[in-house]
Amino acid sequence: MYMNAMLSEFRLAFGALLLMPAVVWANAATVDFVVGSAFAVTPAGVERKLAKGSDVQTGDVVKTGADGRVQLRFSDGAMLSLQPQSDFRLDNYQFSGKADGRERGFFSLLKGGFRTITGLIGRSNRDNYQTRTAVATIGIRGTEYSATYLDRERVAISTGEGAIEVCTAVGVCQILSGGESAEVDKQKGILRVSSKPRLEPAQPRGSMLAQFSTSESKNPDGSVPLNSKQLVSGPGYTLVWYADSPGHGDDHESGDNRGSLGGVEPDVTAQFDKNSRLLSAQSSPPWRFQGNQPAESGVADGVIGWGRWATATNPPNGALNDYHYVIGRPTPVGDLVALSGRTVTYSMVGYTIPTGSPSGTGGVPSGTLTASFYPATMKVEMNLQVPFNASTYSVNASTGLSAIPIASSWTWDSGRGASGGGVFSGVNASHAGATYNANLGDANVSGAVAFKR
Repeated sequence: MYMNAMLSEFRLAFGALLLMPAVVWANAATVDFVVGSAFAVTPAGVERKLAKGSDVQTGDVVKTGADGRVQLRFSDGAMLSLQPQSDFRLDNYQFSGKADGRERGFFSLLKGGFRTITGLIGRSNRDNYQTRTAVATIGIRGTEYSATYLDRERVAISTGEGAIEVCTAVGVCQILSGGESAEVDKQKGILRVSSKPRLEPAQPRGSMLAQFSTSESKNPDGSVPLNSKQLVSGPGYTLVWYADSPGHGDDHESGDNRGSLGGVEPDVTAQFDKNSRLLSAQSSPPWRFQGNQPAESGVADGVIGWGRWATATNPPNGALNDYHYVIGRPTPVGDLVALSGRTVTYSMVGYTIPTGSPSGTGGVPSGTLTASFYPATMKVEMNLQVPFNASTYSVNASTGLSAIPIASSWTWDSGRGASGGGVFSGVNASHAGATYNANLGDANVSGAVAFKR
């Protein structure tokens, strides 16, 4: 049903494209470099030679000769390296400079092969991106993949990072996660293979990545690279937080009665600076959090961020001190369901220095997070070692002995003076983050941690 809807949208969009003059479309991509012969053919059949800096527009078919190779940089930050003897058509590409729901990225590989690093299109709405071949359609759930024809009725596909969804003409679909490959045969369907497809002739070593500089792809205001390792301001985030509220005795969601507040806020519109530091977060009114004194921050792979504000404000609670947070776009539940039967262990990639009451000196925490996924449920366990003052404390968190309903975010309460919340972020839950607050006997300590598979 998912791919049928995509195909219907594609037919409508492409049909509309054929009825409209090419002049209404803005440039879709710019040529980064050309090796050998490469040219573009407009829908009217006009052919032009491509060179470094050439523009490519919606409706164009980019063609390479037997000695040709071309690399395209799209306006949403995507990169595409087209192999010799390839034809690649930009069926319907639209990007206004931001992911606002109107963006489109529909393409067709007519022959040959390519490797691509995807951009903003398709990240917030997968229906907005699709690549068609003669035997399969490809929808993205990740950031890098390659596809090449083996013959007229077979295509080899491989995912380098993230995940893609490959569907045959009869609607049979499979997910290819990072490092997985398959051949799609018109008669036999999708066949998993152990080796990546070879793009002939072999690519020059590092040809695409060496040319891809994030400093050359900016947001419309010139501040944030589009396809970099930064977090991009906008809606669709989940915020998990914990803070001290002087004189406040009850919590918002998962705090305790010692003046600590915490919660999990879905559907947050976040504002970041150019270094991915969270400046403000707006969820359902009146839950607006404003950071007054950013004390520390970090980001992993442009997927999940963490940090602490020394002070912050929030209308219902007023002033907040030592506001720890993790933030990321939540992993779709469908991705979590696809992990059914697997137990995933995460390693720590980021943290905030723990703060406590009475005040003291915190150190660098360490630990792991483990998630067990089932068709409709999951269980999350986190084991931390938290240095504070002259001692190191164990903070162990679990969503419970029995699994909870599967979701991208969760809260936990140990029943022994420790509580917090967390979120899965990225394709196939590639990252996770959590906050914690623990009564350690002689101190009440809070912090935030981030993890990666």
